[in-house]
Formats: sequence, C-alpha cells, structure tokens
Amino acid sequence: MEIYVVGHRRPDTDSIVSALSYAHLKNVLDKENEYVPVRLGDLNPETRFVLEYFDLEPPRFLNHVYIQVEDVMTDKVIKVNSRSTIYEAGNLMVESGVRSVPVVNDSGVLVGLLTERRFARIFLGEFRDFSLERSSPKVSDVLRIIDGDLLSGEPSSSMSGRLVIGAMSEGKVSEILQESDVLVVGDREEVVREAVSRGTRFLVLTCGYVPPGDLVESAREKGIVLMVTPHDTYTTARLIRLSLPVETILEKRPLKTTRDAILREFAEDLMEDRDGVAVVVDDDLRVVGIITRHDLINPRKKRVILVDHSEKSQTVEGIEEAEILEIVDHHRLGGLETGQPIVAHIKPVGSTSTVIWEIYRSHGVVPPREIAGAMLAAVLSDTMILKSPTTTPEDERVVDLLSNLTGLDPVRFGMEMYKAKTEVEFLSTNEILNMDLKEFRFEKGKVAISQIEVIDPEPVLKRKEELMEQMREISQSRGYSLFVLMVTDVMEESSYIIAVGQVRLLEKALERQLVDGMVKIEGLVSRKKQLVPKISGVFQG
Repeated sequence: MEIYVVGHRRPDTDSIVSALSYAHLKNVLDKENEYVPVRLGDLNPETRFVLEYFDLEPPRFLNHVYIQVEDVMTDKVIKVNSRSTIYEAGNLMVESGVRSVPVVNDSGVLVGLLTERRFARIFLGEFRDFSLERSSPKVSDVLRIIDGDLLSGEPSSSMSGRLVIGAMSEGKVSEILQESDVLVVGDREEVVREAVSRGTRFLVLTCGYVPPGDLVESAREKGIVLMVTPHDTYTTARLIRLSLPVETILEKRPLKTTRDAILREFAEDLMEDRDGVAVVVDDDLRVVGIITRHDLINPRKKRVILVDHSEKSQTVEGIEEAEILEIVDHHRLGGLETGQPIVAHIKPVGSTSTVIWEIYRSHGVVPPREIAGAMLAAVLSDTMILKSPTTTPEDERVVDLLSNLTGLDPVRFGMEMYKAKTEVEFLSTNEILNMDLKEFRFEKGKVAISQIEVIDPEPVLKRKEELMEQMREISQSRGYSLFVLMVTDVMEESSYIIAVGQVRLLEKALERQLVDGMVKIEGLVSRKKQLVPKISGVFQG
C-alpha cells in the first residue's frame, strides 16, 4: 500500500529533503508498504540546486489526499466482449459471482453495461414476445450455445421470426407454421417433413434426432438451415433465446467516471443511479475499473506521514479525509486532529532533518551519501549555516556527522546553496513571495510571513515597490490582514522587514516605525523564533 510522506504547501529545502529522507528510511524498515515522498508546491532555486547536486529525483507533485474513485473501485474487472452472446455473458457473471459486467469492443473501449436487472427483463419479455424478429442471432452463435451440428444451411446467416415448438401433429403444424419461423422439434419425422416441404427457413432438431438422408438433402436444396442438438426441446428453446448478441440487452449509456474523480463529489450520482454501479474509464474510454454503491461504505482512506509541519493551513488539501500515521517536525503543534493515536517525533531543533537523522541513528541505519548530503543541506538551510537563533547543539552535531559522512565542507557548501537561492533576478515577484511563505491565524486576522535569505539583499530591495504591489494583490485574494516579507541578510545577520496591511500592529509588535513600508532590524533572522512571537503578542487577543 502507498503511504505518502508529505511536506508543507510552500516547500523549502528542509521540507523536500525531509520527505525524501524519511520515505527512504521507512522503505528500508518496512517492506510491507511503499512510502512515497511527495511535494505540494514548486521547488525553489536552492532546493533545485541541492537535488541536482546530489542527483536526486524531486518528489512527485500531489494535489490532494481526498478519497478518490481509484481508492475504492475494483480494478480486476470482469468484462464481456460485445460479440458475446447473452448466454456466455450470463454464465461468466454466475461463475465470477458478479452482478454486472462492462461490455467492451475488441479495443477494450466501453460499449455498455450488462446487469442482472437487464437479464430479468429478457425473461419477463418472454411472456409478451417470444420472437426473434427484433434481435436475430447468428446461426453460428446458436450452434455454439446449443452444442449443435449444422446439417444444412449457412452458418453466417441470421435467425429471425417466431420461435415455434413443434409439439403438435403435422396437420396443426401446417396451420400455424410460417415460412419465416424457427421450428424447434424432437424426433417427429412427419412434422419435420411438413416443415421442409413448406420451406420453413430454420429447423432445430432436439434430443440428437437426425432425420433421414432424403429430408436433409431436401433441406439443402431449399437453403433451409437444419441443425441438431443433444438438448431437449425446452432447454433448446431457452438456449436459442440466450444466443442473442449481448449488445441487444445492455445499458448503452451507463454511469461513467474516472479513477481520479473525488469520491464525495461522485457519490450522489452513484446513489441515484438505478443500477447502483458505475464503470471507471480512462481518457480513451477503456475500462479500468468498476464501482458500486457498496464501495461507498467505509472507503479506504489515503495514508500520510506529515514532515516539517503539523498545521492544517500548511498541509495537503483533503487531510480531513486522510489517515495521518506520523508527524515528524520541529515546529509547534498546529492543531490537526487524528482519529487514533499516532507516532510523533517533534523536537525544538533548527531543522526537521535533524530530527530525522536521530531516527536513522536510533534504527542503526546509515543513509546513502546522496540522502546524507541532502540532509546536510537541509539543516544548513534551516539554520542559516548554523547562524540562526533556532540553531541548537544537536543541529551542530548533526552537521558535523553529516559533513564527515559526505566529505563536504559545511560552510563552503552552505555558501554555494545560498548563491543558488539568491539569484533573484531570475525570479518573478510572485515566486519570491511564495517560495517560503507561511500563514498564521490569529484572533485579529490571518497573517502571512514570507522569508528570503540572501547574501546580498540589494537585488531584492530594488524591487520593493513591485513586491509591495504584489503583496497587496495576494492579501486581497487570500484574505491576509498583514503580509510581511523578511529579506534576511545571512552575512550580516539582519533582516529588512517589508509589510502591507495592518502595519500599525506590526510596528507595535516590532517597536519600530516603518518608513515607506520597510524597516531594517539587526539580529532578526528567525521567522519562527523571533518574528512570529512578536506578531502573536499583538494579533492574539
């Protein structure tokens, strides 16, 4: 079973690497499941640099974890070819224990749906009409179903007309029999002679009866289809009825869906469908599954492990429909509710990758060099090359161990990372603002804080006006009361604060005045440990 290892919505290096490294560890420890690292947003330049440096594939993108049709559908589908007979389709349904089967053409494309309800209509229809006029089975199909032998006539011809049972005298037969009828009769030579003499087009002889040679020859001369079956007359008549092509009774416009459809959005259609069944198709209308009303009962939830976050506002869409198995994080608990007790690895350190390294060590697992290198990059990124106030002695120890394991100089490598991260001239204002943005909900409104860590802040500051304009637009569309951009100078260990919205409350929190929407604050480098607590103090209560 797939289990997603999920970072937060606006992934930074630590979020992406945590998903990769923890999925790797879980796959080493648990062979029963497949742990899949996923991402919820685009990679920033620093993260792209890290993954390319260590030749790692980015996690695949995940839109949501809502329960989908593919999570509950039956993918081993019993299908029937449109050229099959009703008898063959019915037998297949009985042998397979299913109540409905999709009908497909030779290319696997959906033609219709056959259900028990449709079968019932065949037998109810016999009380009203036992004719083959509207649906004419081929002689070759009839022969196959009744286990018959063809004595005369063309196997490619189609049988039509009334189905007449020859349980009467030859005189009576001459009264009611028409040339276009299909006569089913046992070893009654006189009735067979009368039918052949009248040129009846189709004769089916039951119980293995083979008529005299002159009768067979006469039938051949007149182009009469003459066949013999080992079955009794009653059984033969029913089998002929079931020799009709399956397409004559199928539902030609069944309820359809796709495997990626969200179940809760499709459930109402399925509940209202008279057959209570839908066929799951791909883009080419080929059948890939089937779903019934029964599948809506206790559907299987997607299973996830959250890394580098635990807040609903930062996690994947549909988390309320998923089963959270674990949380691995270094932030505060964000209020997510779980249906059952879970494993949580949460420590007040500078990076989630530090927490994951300790889990590796506790299991005696040494990560391969590319994973170890990415983990080193993640710790250096989240701690600003160990200069951030969030840095702990544990982070420092992990950097030392990972440096020895990879043979990398942490300071030199960290500077290379930051150079890749701070090439802002290649980024749009929207990319700069969203590459590391976190949302916080307080009593007085929703606050967004975006941070970009640079070696030289000037290229960003030159774009202040366009950045502020973009911030206003984003605030309006997302409902932010305050939008703050931290431009953090890694070398000087300071930050330029650019803000729009309720700036007066921000000024109160910082105890500083903003000039034209900006202020520089020495020693302010940590969003989590320094800025958020200040803002919380004035926005909360």
